[in-house]
Amino acid sequence: MEERVEYWSKRWQAEDSPWHKSDVNRFLVSFFYRVQQIKEGKLRIFVPLCGKSHDLKWIYDQGHEVVGLDGVEKPILEFFQEQGITYTKGSEGALQFYISDDGRLKIYHSDLFALDTSVCGKFDGIWDRGSLVALLPEDRVRYAKLLKSLLNENFAYLLDTMQYDQSQYPGPPLSVSVEEVTKLFEDRCDVETLLTVDTNADPTSATSYKIRFNLDECYEIILLLKPKATSL
Repeated sequence: MEERVEYWSKRWQAEDSPWHKSDVNRFLVSFFYRVQQIKEGKLRIFVPLCGKSHDLKWIYDQGHEVVGLDGVEKPILEFFQEQGITYTKGSEGALQFYISDDGRLKIYHSDLFALDTSVCGKFDGIWDRGSLVALLPEDRVRYAKLLKSLLNENFAYLLDTMQYDQSQYPGPPLSVSVEEVTKLFEDRCDVETLLTVDTNADPTSATSYKIRFNLDECYEIILLLKPKATSL
Protein backbone atom coordinates (compact mmCIF):
# COMPACT_ATOMS: atom_id res chain seq x y z
CA MET A 1 0.00 0.00 0.00
CA GLU A 2 2.94 2.35 0.54
CA GLU A 3 3.55 2.81 -3.17
CA ARG A 4 -0.10 3.76 -3.67
CA VAL A 5 0.07 6.40 -0.95
CA GLU A 6 3.30 7.64 -2.53
CA TYR A 7 1.49 8.08 -5.86
CA TRP A 8 -1.13 10.35 -4.30
CA SER A 9 1.47 12.16 -2.21
CA LYS A 10 3.46 13.07 -5.32
CA ARG A 11 0.35 14.42 -6.97
CA TRP A 12 -0.56 16.58 -3.96
CA GLN A 13 3.01 17.83 -3.74
CA ALA A 14 2.95 18.77 -7.42
CA GLU A 15 -0.41 20.55 -6.97
CA ASP A 16 -1.78 18.04 -9.47
CA SER A 17 -5.09 17.37 -7.75
CA PRO A 18 -7.94 17.91 -10.22
CA TRP A 19 -10.23 15.77 -8.07
CA HIS A 20 -10.18 18.49 -5.41
CA LYS A 21 -13.13 20.83 -5.85
CA SER A 22 -13.15 24.46 -4.77
CA ASP A 23 -16.69 24.22 -3.43
CA VAL A 24 -19.01 21.78 -1.68
CA ASN A 25 -20.19 18.80 -3.70
CA ARG A 26 -23.67 19.63 -5.03
CA PHE A 27 -24.90 16.06 -4.64
CA LEU A 28 -23.91 16.03 -0.98
CA VAL A 29 -25.94 19.20 -0.47
CA SER A 30 -28.90 17.76 -2.38
CA PHE A 31 -29.04 14.35 -0.74
CA PHE A 32 -27.52 14.63 2.73
CA TYR A 33 -31.04 14.92 4.15
CA ARG A 34 -31.41 11.22 3.38
CA VAL A 35 -28.56 10.52 5.79
CA GLN A 36 -30.02 12.80 8.43
CA GLN A 37 -33.31 10.92 8.29
CA ILE A 38 -31.87 7.92 10.12
CA LYS A 39 -32.08 9.59 13.53
CA GLU A 40 -32.60 12.88 15.34
CA GLY A 41 -29.67 15.02 16.43
CA LYS A 42 -25.96 14.78 15.85
CA LEU A 43 -24.56 12.07 13.58
CA ARG A 44 -21.04 10.64 13.28
CA ILE A 45 -20.02 10.81 9.63
CA PHE A 46 -16.95 9.19 8.08
CA VAL A 47 -15.34 10.66 4.93
CA PRO A 48 -12.68 8.26 3.56
CA LEU A 49 -9.75 9.54 1.47
CA CYS A 50 -11.01 13.06 2.13
CA GLY A 51 -8.05 15.19 1.05
CA LYS A 52 -8.94 18.78 1.91
CA SER A 53 -12.51 18.54 0.72
CA HIS A 54 -14.86 21.41 1.56
CA ASP A 55 -17.47 18.71 2.18
CA LEU A 56 -15.94 18.04 5.61
CA LYS A 57 -16.58 21.60 6.76
CA TRP A 58 -20.08 21.62 5.27
CA ILE A 59 -21.11 18.50 7.22
CA TYR A 60 -19.45 19.94 10.33
CA ASP A 61 -21.42 23.16 9.89
CA GLN A 62 -24.64 21.13 9.93
CA GLY A 63 -23.79 20.31 13.55
CA HIS A 64 -22.48 16.79 13.09
CA GLU A 65 -19.26 15.05 14.13
CA VAL A 66 -17.01 14.44 11.12
CA VAL A 67 -14.10 12.03 10.86
CA GLY A 68 -11.98 12.07 7.72
CA LEU A 69 -8.94 10.07 6.68
CA ASP A 70 -6.21 10.59 4.15
CA GLY A 71 -2.87 8.90 3.57
CA VAL A 72 -1.21 12.21 2.68
CA GLU A 73 -0.52 14.83 5.34
CA LYS A 74 -0.26 17.90 3.09
CA PRO A 75 -3.96 18.29 2.24
CA ILE A 76 -4.96 17.64 5.87
CA LEU A 77 -2.86 20.54 7.11
CA GLU A 78 -4.07 22.72 4.26
CA PHE A 79 -7.68 21.89 5.11
CA PHE A 80 -7.43 23.24 8.65
CA GLN A 81 -5.49 26.30 7.49
CA GLU A 82 -7.81 27.14 4.61
CA GLN A 83 -10.97 26.59 6.67
CA GLY A 84 -9.64 28.63 9.58
CA ILE A 85 -10.20 25.81 12.08
CA THR A 86 -7.81 25.67 15.03
CA TYR A 87 -6.62 22.17 15.82
CA THR A 88 -4.23 20.00 17.76
CA LYS A 89 -2.24 16.97 16.66
CA GLY A 90 -2.56 13.67 18.47
CA SER A 91 -2.24 9.94 18.10
CA GLU A 92 -4.17 6.78 18.91
CA GLY A 93 -1.81 3.84 18.88
CA ALA A 94 0.24 4.15 15.70
CA LEU A 95 -2.30 6.42 14.00
CA GLN A 96 -1.80 10.18 13.88
CA PHE A 97 -4.74 12.55 13.70
CA TYR A 98 -5.57 16.23 13.65
CA ILE A 99 -8.60 17.38 15.61
CA SER A 100 -10.51 20.64 15.93
CA ASP A 101 -10.49 22.33 19.30
CA ASP A 102 -14.16 21.49 19.84
CA GLY A 103 -13.51 17.81 19.04
CA ARG A 104 -16.16 17.56 16.32
CA LEU A 105 -13.82 17.36 13.33
CA LYS A 106 -10.98 14.87 13.18
CA ILE A 107 -8.84 13.74 10.26
CA TYR A 108 -6.62 10.68 10.50
CA HIS A 109 -3.31 10.73 8.65
CA SER A 110 -3.15 7.04 7.92
CA ASP A 111 -3.35 4.27 5.42
CA LEU A 112 -7.04 3.55 5.06
CA PHE A 113 -6.68 -0.14 5.84
CA ALA A 114 -4.95 0.58 9.15
CA LEU A 115 -8.23 1.91 10.53
CA ASP A 116 -10.57 -0.19 12.65
CA THR A 117 -13.38 0.35 15.12
CA SER A 118 -11.10 -0.09 18.14
CA VAL A 119 -9.46 3.16 17.06
CA CYS A 120 -12.18 5.25 15.50
CA GLY A 121 -15.44 3.79 16.77
CA LYS A 122 -18.49 3.30 14.56
CA PHE A 123 -20.40 5.69 12.34
CA ASP A 124 -23.97 6.61 11.50
CA GLY A 125 -23.10 7.63 7.98
CA ILE A 126 -20.45 7.69 5.27
CA TRP A 127 -19.93 10.22 2.49
CA ASP A 128 -17.86 8.56 -0.22
CA ARG A 129 -16.92 10.87 -3.06
CA GLY A 130 -13.67 10.01 -4.78
CA SER A 131 -12.72 7.16 -2.44
CA LEU A 132 -14.09 3.94 -3.89
CA VAL A 133 -13.41 5.20 -7.42
CA ALA A 134 -9.77 5.94 -6.50
CA LEU A 135 -8.99 2.37 -5.42
CA LEU A 136 -7.56 -0.34 -7.62
CA PRO A 137 -10.08 -3.09 -8.39
CA GLU A 138 -8.18 -5.65 -6.31
CA ASP A 139 -8.68 -3.50 -3.19
CA ARG A 140 -12.44 -3.08 -3.50
CA VAL A 141 -13.57 -6.21 -1.62
CA ARG A 142 -11.25 -5.33 1.27
CA TYR A 143 -12.50 -1.74 1.20
CA ALA A 144 -16.14 -2.77 1.30
CA LYS A 145 -15.46 -5.14 4.19
CA LEU A 146 -13.74 -2.35 6.13
CA LEU A 147 -16.49 0.20 5.59
CA LYS A 148 -19.23 -2.25 6.50
CA SER A 149 -17.38 -2.95 9.75
CA LEU A 150 -17.32 0.78 10.58
CA LEU A 151 -21.09 1.24 10.32
CA ASN A 152 -23.56 1.24 13.16
CA GLU A 153 -26.55 -1.09 13.02
CA ASN A 154 -28.62 1.74 11.55
CA PHE A 155 -26.79 3.81 8.95
CA ALA A 156 -26.90 5.68 5.66
CA TYR A 157 -23.96 5.53 3.24
CA LEU A 158 -24.02 8.11 0.45
CA LEU A 159 -21.82 7.13 -2.50
CA ASP A 160 -20.82 9.10 -5.60
CA THR A 161 -19.55 6.69 -8.26
CA MET A 162 -18.64 6.78 -11.96
CA GLN A 163 -19.63 4.36 -14.69
CA TYR A 164 -17.94 4.24 -18.10
CA ASP A 165 -15.98 1.94 -20.43
CA GLN A 166 -12.74 1.40 -18.51
CA SER A 167 -10.91 0.43 -21.72
CA GLN A 168 -11.26 4.03 -22.94
CA TYR A 169 -9.57 5.60 -19.91
CA PRO A 170 -7.42 4.03 -17.17
CA GLY A 171 -8.62 6.37 -14.39
CA PRO A 172 -8.71 7.67 -11.78
CA PRO A 173 -11.54 8.07 -11.22
CA LEU A 174 -12.13 4.44 -12.08
CA SER A 175 -15.42 3.04 -13.24
CA VAL A 176 -17.34 1.22 -10.49
CA SER A 177 -20.76 0.20 -11.75
CA VAL A 178 -23.95 0.05 -9.73
CA GLU A 179 -23.90 -3.71 -10.23
CA GLU A 180 -20.42 -3.96 -8.72
CA VAL A 181 -21.35 -1.73 -5.77
CA THR A 182 -24.38 -3.94 -5.15
CA LYS A 183 -22.25 -7.07 -5.25
CA LEU A 184 -19.68 -5.56 -2.84
CA PHE A 185 -22.24 -4.48 -0.27
CA GLU A 186 -25.32 -6.67 -0.76
CA ASP A 187 -24.64 -8.84 2.29
CA ARG A 188 -25.22 -5.81 4.53
CA CYS A 189 -26.88 -3.14 2.40
CA ASP A 190 -29.74 -2.38 0.10
CA VAL A 191 -28.62 -0.08 -2.71
CA GLU A 192 -30.86 2.71 -4.02
CA THR A 193 -30.00 4.84 -7.04
CA LEU A 194 -30.80 8.47 -6.22
CA LEU A 195 -29.54 10.16 -9.38
CA THR A 196 -27.83 9.33 -12.66
CA VAL A 197 -26.09 12.19 -14.46
CA ASP A 198 -24.88 12.02 -18.05
CA THR A 199 -21.55 13.84 -17.73
CA ASN A 200 -21.40 14.30 -21.50
CA ALA A 201 -24.85 15.88 -21.79
CA ASP A 202 -23.08 19.08 -22.84
CA PRO A 203 -20.16 17.80 -24.95
CA THR A 204 -18.74 21.34 -25.32
CA SER A 205 -18.45 21.86 -21.57
CA ALA A 206 -14.94 21.84 -20.10
CA THR A 207 -16.28 19.60 -17.34
CA SER A 208 -17.61 16.98 -19.75
CA TYR A 209 -15.81 13.66 -19.59
CA LYS A 210 -15.78 13.59 -23.41
CA ILE A 211 -13.39 16.55 -23.33
CA ARG A 212 -11.50 15.65 -20.15
CA PHE A 213 -10.95 11.92 -20.73
CA ASN A 214 -12.23 11.28 -24.27
CA LEU A 215 -15.02 9.03 -23.00
CA ASP A 216 -17.88 8.31 -25.38
CA GLU A 217 -20.24 7.75 -22.46
CA CYS A 218 -19.83 8.46 -18.77
CA TYR A 219 -22.33 8.60 -15.95
CA GLU A 220 -21.96 9.95 -12.44
CA ILE A 221 -24.29 8.02 -10.17
CA ILE A 222 -25.36 8.88 -6.64
CA LEU A 223 -26.27 5.86 -4.52
CA LEU A 224 -27.72 5.45 -1.05
CA LEU A 225 -26.79 2.32 0.90
CA LYS A 226 -28.91 1.48 3.92
CA PRO A 227 -29.38 -1.57 6.16
CA LYS A 228 -30.64 -4.59 4.29
CA ALA A 229 -34.36 -5.02 4.76
CA THR A 230 -35.16 -8.24 6.56
CA SER A 231 -37.89 -10.40 5.11
CA LEU A 232 -40.56 -11.60 7.49
